Amino acid sequence: MIKHHVDKDILYIEVSGRIDASNASAVEEEIASIKGNNMEKHTVIDADNLQYISSAGLRVILRLRKDDAELAIINVSPEVYEVFDMTGFTDMVKIEKAYRRLSIEGCELLGKGANGAVYRYDDETIVKTYHNKDSLPEIQQERENARKAFVHGINTAIPYGIVRVGDGYGTVTELLKAKSISKMMKESPDDLDEAVKYYVDMVKGIHAIEVEPDEVPDAKATVVDWVRFLEPHLPAESYQKLVSLVDAIPQQNTLLHGDYHTNNIMIQNGEALLIDMDTLSCGHPIIEFASMFNAFVGFSELDHENTKAFLGCTFETAGKFWRKAIAAYFDNADEEFISSIETKASIIGYTRLLRRAIRRPDEEGSAQIIENSRKKLIENLEKVDTLLF
Repeated sequence: MIKHHVDKDILYIEVSGRIDASNASAVEEEIASIKGNNMEKHTVIDADNLQYISSAGLRVILRLRKDDAELAIINVSPEVYEVFDMTGFTDMVKIEKAYRRLSIEGCELLGKGANGAVYRYDDETIVKTYHNKDSLPEIQQERENARKAFVHGINTAIPYGIVRVGDGYGTVTELLKAKSISKMMKESPDDLDEAVKYYVDMVKGIHAIEVEPDEVPDAKATVVDWVRFLEPHLPAESYQKLVSLVDAIPQQNTLLHGDYHTNNIMIQNGEALLIDMDTLSCGHPIIEFASMFNAFVGFSELDHENTKAFLGCTFETAGKFWRKAIAAYFDNADEEFISSIETKASIIGYTRLLRRAIRRPDEEGSAQIIENSRKKLIENLEKVDTLLF
C-alpha cells in the first residue's frame, strides 16, 4: 500500500509491505502517478512499514534516483537497510535507518506544552514527545538551540537520541534521578524558597548572556505579530496604546528561554538543568516575564484546575511562586514594584492569550478567555505608560 503527503517542497511517499517481482511494476506506476502531480517536489521515501525489498524493487528505486538526485529514503529497518548496504545503494542514495521505538504508556507525565509533552521514562531518562507528527525539523532545531545554550554556559540537558513514539517522534535525554522544580513545589508548597532560588538563578544566568544578531529568533517580532492580529478586536484607543508600548520595547540580543516555567528546569544532584529549548530567542526580559505570568497565572486564571494539570500544584501556590520569583529576580523588590512588573508582563501575556483564544473559537472555554483577556488587557493598558523597567 502506498500513501503520500506534501510538506513544503518535499513529497513524502510511504511504502509498506513487500516490493518484489510480483508488484514492483504496479508500485512504480503508482509512484510515477503521485510524482506527476507533484513535479516541483523532491521525493522522500518513508520505509517505516516496508518489510522486504527485492532486486526488482531496487530497480524501481534506481530509476527514481535518476529522475531526482536528492531522493532520500528514511525509517529503514535493519533488515531492509542491510539489503541497501550490500547492494551499494547506501553510496548512491541518502538512506536513514529507522529510529528506535519507545512506548510512554504508564510513564509519569512531567509537563505538557504547546509543542509537546515530557515524560519520565525511567530513573535515568526523560522522553519528550511532539504533537506534530512531522516534527523532525523541530527536533533538529531544538537540539541546535540546546547546543547553542550549552556553548553560552547554560546548564542544558541536550537530547542525545531521536526515537519513534506511536506515529510521531520524540527525543531522549539522560537525567539521572532528576526532578523538576514543579515537583519541588508540589512536595513543599509552604516552603518555596529553595525552588525559587534555583528558578531565579537560572533565568538570571540566561538573561546575562548576549547572543549574536540573528543567532536566535527575535522575540519582539513575535509579540508585534500578536499585537497586529488584535487590531479588529480591541477599541481603537486601547489598540494604539498597545502598539506604542510594544514599539517602545528596545531591540536587544539578551538571551531568552521563551517558555520558562518550572516544568522546564530539572534538578539533578543539586544542579539545575534547563530542558525544552524549542522557544529559545532574544529580546527584552519583559517578554520572558510575560510567558512566566501566563504559565503561573494567566492560563489558569479562569480554571484553577489547569494549574494542577500543568504544574502539579494549586493555583495559589503557583501565584505565590511567581511573585516570590519576581521579588528575588529584582533583589527582594517590594510589593508595589512586584505589582508593576506583573501588570506590565500581563499586558503581553493577555495579548497572547486573547489572540490564541480568538484563533481557536471551538475550544472549550474560548469565549470566556476572550472576554476575560480583553477586559484585563484594556484595564491594565490604562495603568502603565511603559512596559520597561
